Amino acid sequence: MIIYATKQTFERYKLKLPSELSHPINMIAQTVIENESGDKLLEWGAKLFYFDRRKCIQVVNFASKFTLFLIDVRVADLENVGDMIAHYLLELYKEDKEMEKALKKMFEGNSVTCFAKLTDKSASATLNTTQSRFADDGYRFYEFIREGILHTMEINHAVNFKWLFTMKIEGKTEYFYAGEKLRELVIERYGKS
Repeated sequence: MIIYATKQTFERYKLKLPSELSHPINMIAQTVIENESGDKLLEWGAKLFYFDRRKCIQVVNFASKFTLFLIDVRVADLENVGDMIAHYLLELYKEDKEMEKALKKMFEGNSVTCFAKLTDKSASATLNTTQSRFADDGYRFYEFIREGILHTMEINHAVNFKWLFTMKIEGKTEYFYAGEKLRELVIERYGKS
């Protein structure tokens, strides 16, 4: 899985490009880039934002616009972002056994996560739009606090299963729920086998 991060995200988290990593990690990361680049299902955009003075990351899948808000992500936590994405996906689809099985197959075949610089303008626009319109730059998240606890699973469920995304397909604007779109794409590739 490749996570393409914005310039600000790279700087604040002190991320390194595959070429800047030490051997043999640089070779592994470069292989992931070569093998998965252009496969939108395995590519994610990432953008730093702040909520309640904490560093957070929004990630969006290139193929489906499936979006996750990862709250209070410290520099030391960043190496686990791929695991965080997998955790949220498996939790959000835990009632869907077919999808759960397909997701596990997808993770097994693509278990390494590496970072690259975000250059995809569509992903950047989606990150910016979702942050401002859905999340209200983080202010909406206060609605998800009960008894002092922020319910991040509810936030991520709402953005993917109750919020409409758009995508231009053959010149037409399509409206869809990212959770349904991701399911369709993952089942098509990793399901029924």
